[in-house]
Formats: sequence, structure tokens, C-alpha cells
Amino acid sequence: MQSLSRALTVLAELNREDRAYGVTELAVTVGLHKSTVHRILTTFCDHGLADRVDDHRYTARDGLAALRRTTHRRSGPEHALADLGDRLGRLVVLAKPLPKAAGMVLQVAAVAGAGGTSGVGPGHAVSLHRSALGRAYLSALPVDQVTGTPDLLDTLQRIRMSGFAHNPRPVASLPRMVAVPVRATDGTCAGALGAELIQAGSVDEVRRVVSVLRSGV
Repeated sequence: MQSLSRALTVLAELNREDRAYGVTELAVTVGLHKSTVHRILTTFCDHGLADRVDDHRYTARDGLAALRRTTHRRSGPEHALADLGDRLGRLVVLAKPLPKAAGMVLQVAAVAGAGGTSGVGPGHAVSLHRSALGRAYLSALPVDQVTGTPDLLDTLQRIRMSGFAHNPRPVASLPRMVAVPVRATDGTCAGALGAELIQAGSVDEVRRVVSVLRSGV
């Protein structure tokens, strides 16, 4: 079933937007080798699921694109989170500040994707200083609103420069994760979005997951 799962992942990504996708772009996004993605796309073309634009770019057939547009009309925050979970094939967590808490207390607002055995769910508290979600959130607040140890403040500065936070070990109910800030339409920080890391210490995995998370914020 692994080959089917890979094919469906590529198909979902190919149908994400109404445009042509390059083989390399798809391979990086879904985390597969370019030759694997190329074989999958060739099969899609043979069976009428995709069209070849040139040697290295492909687009979804019109019927599937229309289906995608219909699905997007039904989209909302929960659908978007579920979509990210499907794309990554792992737990995705949205954390938001508690009301009337001066923006300094976080809790899990929603979860999606395959959550393993972490048991995290809506309403769970999120550690501000220790978790990737908490640190991503703090990094996006005005500097004068954040206090902590020199080590924490140095960590937050590095997160501001990189744009993401990472915790290599589980924190309470949360697994090891990478997270990015979520901003409201006025530019203020509205929370943090994170995803589980499967391969501990994999720089390539962190980069790929961060790229997908940023597409969802």
C-alpha cells in the first residue's frame, strides 16, 4: 500500500492549485525522490489523471481541477488544518492564546492528521517556554512583551531569524515538533502552527515540514 499512498500524495499536491508543477517541486514538497515522482506522474498521464506540459512540468486534468475548486469553496480553518495533516501524513496542531490571558497562555485549538500515541487534543495546555509551539508564538510577539532567561531570549532571537521553532524531544502531551507563528490579518500574532517530526535530527525533514506549514498560514 506504500506505492498507493505515495501516488495519492502526489495527486493531492498536483491538484492543490490550478497551474503546472515541476517534478523537482513536487518531489521536494511530498518528500519523495524525483525519479519516483516522475514515474507516478507518467502513470497519471497514461490514465488521464494529469497532462504533461513539457518534459519537467505537469498539470491536473480539468475535471480534477474543477473538483478541487469545489472543495476549496467549502474550505475553512478546520478543513485547512486537515489538508495540512493529509499533505504531511502526520500530526498537525494549531495553538491559540486563551481569551483574557493577555496573549501569554496557549492551548491547543485544533488537531489533524495522524497523531500517533501522543494523545494531544483541543484544550491541552501548551508550554510557552519549552515547546516549539510556545516558542514560535513568543518569537512573533513584540520584543518588549516577552520576558525570560537570557537563554530563552537568545533562542527566541534565533527563531525570529529562521522563522520557525523546533523541539527535538516530546514536551508534555506534545511530540517533538517544528512550528511557525500564525499571524492575524492585522499582522499581530494569533497563535502557532506545528507538525510532528518523525525523523529526529533530520534537517531535510524540518525544512520540508516548515515549507508546508508556511503554505498554510
